[in-house]
Amino acid sequence: MSYLATSSDVESATGFGKDLLRKWRQRYGFPLPEATAAGRVKYSRATISRLLLIKRLLEDGFRPAQVVGKTPLELNGLRQVFAAVVPAPSLNGSTSRLMKRVKEADFAGLERLLLLDRAKGTLTEFILNTVAPLIIGVGEAWKRGEIEIFHEHLCTGIIARTLHAEILSTKPKRGFPRILLAPPPEESHVLGLLMAEAVFADQGAKTLSAGENISLNTLRAAAVSCKVDVVALSFSFAFVARRIRPTLVHLRQLLPADIEVWAGGAGMMILQRPPKGVRVFSDIKSAIAAVHAYAKQKR
Repeated sequence: MSYLATSSDVESATGFGKDLLRKWRQRYGFPLPEATAAGRVKYSRATISRLLLIKRLLEDGFRPAQVVGKTPLELNGLRQVFAAVVPAPSLNGSTSRLMKRVKEADFAGLERLLLLDRAKGTLTEFILNTVAPLIIGVGEAWKRGEIEIFHEHLCTGIIARTLHAEILSTKPKRGFPRILLAPPPEESHVLGLLMAEAVFADQGAKTLSAGENISLNTLRAAAVSCKVDVVALSFSFAFVARRIRPTLVHLRQLLPADIEVWAGGAGMMILQRPPKGVRVFSDIKSAIAAVHAYAKQKR
């Protein structure tokens, strides 16, 4: 049987709620759900892929009437139009070389260049100067129709493998926090969290990864059992915006007062003010400062 996703799955992957999908279906005839024996509304992989493409185009400034209901061929045509009228972002020399390998699907070459860049400085510098610009470059290239989704997935897979190996080679420093990192429930984008873990570990923190699809109650149990000092969550741009504050508030209520809650990621940009007892980071550098401030406070 082919995979079918529920409305909740679609909202988690794209940020489009069931009410919005119903409105689009009435107005534009898309997305049409598949019929199930139980009579539930479910969607195919192809529909989710099409919705993700729509999401990217909406982020680029297109209006729903211009993209919802269009065929995949028409949507890719709009990507080409966007690429023709919007100049490509300026990339530094290192990122340009890496992007050339991605576009050519030379992933062995990409891995070699990443290792060379890693040898030039600290792990934190590697993430700030190489990994972060590369991820941005890949995302922009996809929007412009210069690469396919498989280029993006294979590239992020190589980055993830590289960072996992680097994290294992780090050594915690005395006085630095024990940090338990996890994506919030239903978060499917975890590369940003892995980057944060690598930076924390490089600075001297002891990091633990709770893995994906973990409930907040289970996260609390893990935090208490492992005697961590901080629980850190990362919210991507795709996470449902209206769920961010309730998730953080609930986690703060679940955890003992002596365990701090940190939150970061692109999704945090929509948060007007952080919930009480939650420390929010706008970028990696502010997270680095927090790790050192914690260690200084404990001396």
